[in-house]
This record gives sequence, C-alpha cells and structure tokens, in this order.
Amino acid sequence: MIIECKLTFEAAHRNTSAQSTARTRRLHGHSYEVTVAIEGAINPAIGWMMDFADVKDRANEVIDRLDHHILNDIAGIIDSTREDVERWLSCALRPILPSLHGCRVTILGERNWSPVIARLDSRSERLRFGFDAAHFLPTLPDTHKCRRIHGHSFRVAVTAIQAGQLADRVREIYESVDHKLLNEIPGLQNPTSELLAEWLSRELKHRKCNFEEIIVAETCTSSCRLIASNLMKAGNSAG
Repeated sequence: MIIECKLTFEAAHRNTSAQSTARTRRLHGHSYEVTVAIEGAINPAIGWMMDFADVKDRANEVIDRLDHHILNDIAGIIDSTREDVERWLSCALRPILPSLHGCRVTILGERNWSPVIARLDSRSERLRFGFDAAHFLPTLPDTHKCRRIHGHSFRVAVTAIQAGQLADRVREIYESVDHKLLNEIPGLQNPTSELLAEWLSRELKHRKCNFEEIIVAETCTSSCRLIASNLMKAGNSAG
C-alpha cells in the first residue's frame, strides 16, 4: 500500500545549471508542491498504514527549511533545479520517514507567457496569466518569514470588456515582472499582494487599458481583488 500527502512551500532561487538561460539565472521564485509517498502494510488494529497528520508534520520539519528562503543558500542544494530540490528532499526526508517510497516536486507556476481568456457574460471577459518572481516585505518585523527573500508563482486575472484585446499590452507588464525580484521594480519596494494589484492597475491605466477588476493570487489559498479604484481584501496579504 502507498499513501500520498501533498504539501507546498514558497521559495526563491537562481538557476545555475549549464542549461540555464539569462532569464532563469536571475533571482526569481516559485510556488512548489511536494508529493510525499509512504509505502507499507496496513495496521490491522486501526485500519491505516500511518496517520496522514504524522506524515505532514514530519515532512514539514524538512520543508520548513526551504519555505520562504533562497534555495541556493541551503546546504546540499547544488543548482536549485526542480530535480535537484527533489533529490535534496528525498535525502532529507528518509531519516525521519523510513517508509518513504519517494517524493515528487512540482513547480506550480507558468514557465512562459500563456494567457487564458474566458468570457464571463455577454459584456465582460477575464484574461488570466501567471508569472514567477521573488520578493520580500521590508515593513514586517525581522522575525516574520515574509521579511526573508522568497518566491511565488503569482496568478493574475484582469476582467474587462474585450479583455482579449489587451493581451499584447498586458504582456508588456508580464515581461517586466516575470523572473525578477519585485522589490527592484520602481513602485514595488514593498510588494504585498494589495500593493502589487494597485501597481498593476497603474500600469494598465498607463497603457490606456480600461478594466473592471484585478485579482492577484500569490498562493493557492490567498489572494486580493481590486475593483475599479477600491481594494477588497480576500485572504492573507502577507507573502
């Protein structure tokens, strides 16, 4: 029997492998998903092999060493590719999970410009795209994990009349943030999700793009929504 648990972490890195490009060698970041697989026999007394909560607790002891960090700074990680992180995690997890069958690492973000346009009603469309970037939040206390440089696979949705016609201009914005450290971009010295949404709205207006709302999601569970000029928070804004 094999059971699997999925966990996530957010981290920044520079790809230093021989196959890396100028784009991936820049400091940027991703949202990562880790699938931890445990192999063994069912315990007949309780009807399961191992408590999923125990698997997650033990795995998180290791994953927390990567979460909200720069992967290149972690001892034992060589070039911070997905495969290298997967190898490092497998080695680090096995001593605390002896029944480990394996672990799989997936990068949740988009690797290239690949917008999706969906019609919402007879009037509006939604243009969705993702980008991978690093950031840190300098206004937080030193003890807060989001004060450290880390990364996200950001997801953005722009709702507008005929949003598909904005794609070329939105791509210019995508190119300015993808595979970058957001704090180095003028106007994004403190790139919370809320301030990133406001920055995107200014960039859209600068390109004469009218919109109805902007949604910025930095993880699978946290996002914010800017409606016209009013910001509505949904979820935790901290990185």
